[in-house]
Parts: sequence; C-alpha cells; structure tokens
Amino acid sequence: MDPAQWLPRVEAEVRRIGALQLDAARSLRPDQVQTKRNAANELSLVTPIDVESERQLHAFVRREFPDHSFLGEETGNELRDRDHYWIADPIDGTTNFVHGIPYWGPSFAYWHGGQPVLGLVFFPALDTLFTARRGGGAWQDGRRIHTRPVDEYSALTTVALHSRTHYTHHLHLPAKVRVLGSIIANMCFTARGTFAAAHGRGRLWDVAAGILVLEEAGAVVETEPDVRGMDPATYARDGGAGEVMTLLARADAGLPSLSRFLSPLPA
Repeated sequence: MDPAQWLPRVEAEVRRIGALQLDAARSLRPDQVQTKRNAANELSLVTPIDVESERQLHAFVRREFPDHSFLGEETGNELRDRDHYWIADPIDGTTNFVHGIPYWGPSFAYWHGGQPVLGLVFFPALDTLFTARRGGGAWQDGRRIHTRPVDEYSALTTVALHSRTHYTHHLHLPAKVRVLGSIIANMCFTARGTFAAAHGRGRLWDVAAGILVLEEAGAVVETEPDVRGMDPATYARDGGAGEVMTLLARADAGLPSLSRFLSPLPA
C-alpha cells in the first residue's frame, strides 16, 4: 500500500495524542514531574503523559501495522521488520511542557529502507500540525510550506539555536537568535520560513520526522554523524542510549552552513 494512504489515520492518532497531552498539561502537578538519567548518564525531565503517549503510539502501530517495528524515546526499540520503522518522540520539549512554554508535542515518523517517508509533528498548545511525505511536500495545517529564500545572514535574519549552544560554542554571526527549547520546533519553523537556519543536538527520535519536513520544504540538512547512515534496527538496542547527532539546517543551498560561524568553546 502507498504510505500516503496511511496519512489520514496517522494524523488522527497524532492529534488524539496531542489532545490528551494538552489536557494533562492543564492539570500537571509538581509531583508528577520526575528526573530521569539515560544510558549516557544525561539528565532530563519526564512526566506520566510522556510515557503514556508513547505507550499509545506503540499500541497504534501494533494494531494498524502489526508487522512493523517501533523505536521510541521512552520504551526503546522493538524490532519486527527492519525495513519498516515507526519512530516516536512522545513529547519533544518536555521542559517546555512542564513550564508552560507552548513549543512541545508529539513527533512521529515512518521510515522505510533507512529513510523517512512520512513525518508528523503536532504542537497541541498552538493547534498546529506539520506533515511531510517523501516526494509530496511539507505542509502546515493543510497549507504547503517552503523555506525562506535568503542568501546571507544579517540583522534581518533569525536563526534558531539549541538550548545548550551557548555553553558549547561561540556564535559569531550577524543575525538574530532564538532558542525555542525544542529541536523539532527549530526544524519545523525553519521549514516554514521563520528561521534562516537552525542548530540542534538530539537522537534519532528527536529528528526522524523533522528531517523530512525540512527536506520537503526545500532546506539543506546536515547531521553529524550522518543520519542517513543510521539503521533504526540497531539504534538504542539492548538498553543503549542511542548515538547523539548534531543537526545543522539552512533554508537555501546558497546560504553558508552555520558550522562556519560556530566555534567550539573549551570543555
């Protein structure tokens, strides 16, 4: 079956999960916010709705695509057919979610043969859905989106940075800077033309949907290591943390990569 035909039911599920998250955000209590440490010894926040959202996305895949594999931030890697993978970040931007900043939501992607084919990102607090289909373009709430045509950085352009860029790199760039606190938000808002470029760090589930949204919107996407060389079937297996990648995206091939303007700071 053509994966494009799956899009309406996947979109309905992502919106349903987003509605559950929005209800949870309105009633979130401090005692529901916990700190977790992953296999790489990194600390982050997690809430019951993170775990429940991923559980329900996983159940959706098992029900609708029983032969397909699943990779998620909270529950790990379930290998069935290595050529068909659903990759989920149940809430990208959990710190934003906890603190009432609206840039958060579920990110869900279908990868076939090691490349993204469908990508969906929903921001429930903004009621905004980004979707992309390989060869079918990138869309925001049913409207086709494209990156902003720009060929230089200036005071009239804005770039999005990772929340830790300021203590890992020095940025020497004649542009305005924004930090949304969500790598997927940086990616989606670059795709729609808000930002000229974006820098981020994350794992495969953080970028799996956003890479397709960016590429289908016309962006140039670089990752180190190259995400195109990653095999979801071996990623974060056996309790591993999964390799972290650096993402650099820019609106146009004529625009220099942000890597030229980011100088690593001493450890």
